Amino acid sequence: MGPRKIVLVATVVSLLLLPSAGSAGVREEHPNLVGGELLGRGIALTLNYERFVSNQFGLGAGVMAISAGGGGVAIVPLYASYLPGDIHSLYLSGGATLLAGGGDLQDWESTWVIHGTIGYQYTSPGGFFVRPFFTYLHPAHAGSGDDYLIWPWLTIGGSF
Repeated sequence: MGPRKIVLVATVVSLLLLPSAGSAGVREEHPNLVGGELLGRGIALTLNYERFVSNQFGLGAGVMAISAGGGGVAIVPLYASYLPGDIHSLYLSGGATLLAGGGDLQDWESTWVIHGTIGYQYTSPGGFFVRPFFTYLHPAHAGSGDDYLIWPWLTIGGSF
């Protein structure tokens, strides 16, 4: 390997390792997030818990039960999230929401709904966070065709 390639490889490796050498991020200091979500992947209003396994990557779940279409519906969103920034960050998430029960919601009855989200997250050093963004929801069952929703949503909560 020539000197140019060695310098190039060393530069790339240095740039990749540089972020891990800095101080801990806000989600490393407060990795557990609890919040209320209006609309979005929970379709109505859910209580969510999210655990960040690193400053950039988290796993979350929510829960809600409502009466809809003549019966009860349990709503359980499950998701993974990615935040490349720290206090101010782009927010990306993907997962699936289970709609289970005897009623129907948005003509989706007892099904999985795939979702993808994009937005922004502000996390204060003290633990308060807010996420405004958009979610794309599409039923996972065969024959759903063009049946989808694009929801604006907002999550507000705290971390510890």
